[in-house]
Amino acid sequence: MLLRTPHRALKKAATIGTGLLVSAAFCFSAHAELVWLSEESLSQVTGQSGLTIDIETKVTIGEVEYVDAGSLYWKDYSFTGIGGGLVDNLRAKIDSTNGAETLATGFSDLAKLASMGYLDATETDIAWAMAEYADGAGGFGKQYNDGDLVIHVTSTDFGIDFSVPVPSNAADQATNLQAMKNAVDFHIQQGDFGLRSSDKLVETSISRNFSVQAYLGYLDIILKNNGNGFTDTGGSTAGKPNNVRLADSYIQFDLKFRVEDLDIENTSNALNRVIPRAVTNPGLTLKDMRIHNERGNDTLGSFGFASVEAKMGAAMGVMNSMDKLGQSPADTYVDGQAVYDVNIKWDWDLPHISFGDTDQSIGKVYFTDFHINDTSIVISAH
Repeated sequence: MLLRTPHRALKKAATIGTGLLVSAAFCFSAHAELVWLSEESLSQVTGQSGLTIDIETKVTIGEVEYVDAGSLYWKDYSFTGIGGGLVDNLRAKIDSTNGAETLATGFSDLAKLASMGYLDATETDIAWAMAEYADGAGGFGKQYNDGDLVIHVTSTDFGIDFSVPVPSNAADQATNLQAMKNAVDFHIQQGDFGLRSSDKLVETSISRNFSVQAYLGYLDIILKNNGNGFTDTGGSTAGKPNNVRLADSYIQFDLKFRVEDLDIENTSNALNRVIPRAVTNPGLTLKDMRIHNERGNDTLGSFGFASVEAKMGAAMGVMNSMDKLGQSPADTYVDGQAVYDVNIKWDWDLPHISFGDTDQSIGKVYFTDFHINDTSIVISAH
C-alpha cells in the first residue's frame, strides 16, 4: 500500500536495488498491507513530500482524576462542534523541512487565497498577510531551518465554496472572509471540576457547567532541531527562566482563536441543604464571555483572533531546595520542563458577573489590549 499525500511533487526514486518496500500504517480499523513495488512501477509514482491529515472528531470523557494523596477530578467532559456535531473541516499539514522550501504557516493560506481572487487583497488584514508571508517567488509562507518539523493546523476549505466562480466583487470577497473566520468551530464542555479526599468521602466542587464555544484561526507547532545541547540562561534573559540550562531544541506553539461564548458557574457547593446556604460558598458565575482581538491598537494582522504564543523545552539545573542558614540538606538541583517566551494578546469581554443564586449581574467589565509578555514557567517534581 502506497501512502499518498497531496502537496509538492516527489522526485522520481533513484535505483536502489531490485525493489522497494513501502508501508502505510495510518489505519484504525484495517490491517496495513506491505506491497513490493518494482523500480519500473515506482518510477511512475508522483505525490508530495509531507503529510496532509484531514480530521473529524468528537470526544466525551466521563471523568479524569489526578491522584496524589487526595485527588483532583474533572467530570462529564466533551469536545464537539458547536451544536453537538463533529469537530470537522480541520486539516493538519506536516513537513520536515530542508531549510529552503516555503511552508504554509500562520495566515499564509489567506494570502494565497487573496492572490487567487477569493479574498479582497486591499482589505487591511489581507494586505498585511500578503506582505508578511510573500516569499518573493509568487508563493506565500515561511522558511524554517534545515531539520525543523512544521505542523500547520487550519481549515480544509476555509468555509469557501470553490465550485462557484472566483468572486468578482468586494461584497462576495467579504462574505468569504467572514466564512473563513467561522470555518472551524468547537465546543468544550465540563460538568464539574473539584477536589476529593484520599478516602473519597469528602468532595468539593470548585466549578460547574463550564462551556466554551470558539473558532480556530490556526495552530502552528514547530519542532526546532538545534541538536541535543543545553545553554545557560544566566540571570537576565527576557522571556526565559533565569539561571537554568535550557535545551537548544524546543517546541514552539502559535495559536490563534476566538471565543464567542464562555460560561462557568458554581452557585453552591452545598450538597446537604441542612447546612444554611449563607455559610456555604456561593461561588462566582460568568456568562457570555468573549475573547478576541477586534479592538485596540494591536489588531493589524489578527483577523479578530486572540493570540497565544509559547515555547517548551527541557531544563536542567532547576533549584529544587535551598540550604537554609547553612543547615543540611545542601542545595539540590533537578531537571524539569520549561514553558517560556509566553506571549498572550487579546481583548476580553465580561458582560455578566454574578455571585450566589440570584443570577443578577454586578456589572460589565471589558479589557482592551490585554497582554502577557516575556513570561516563563518551570515545572519540576519535588
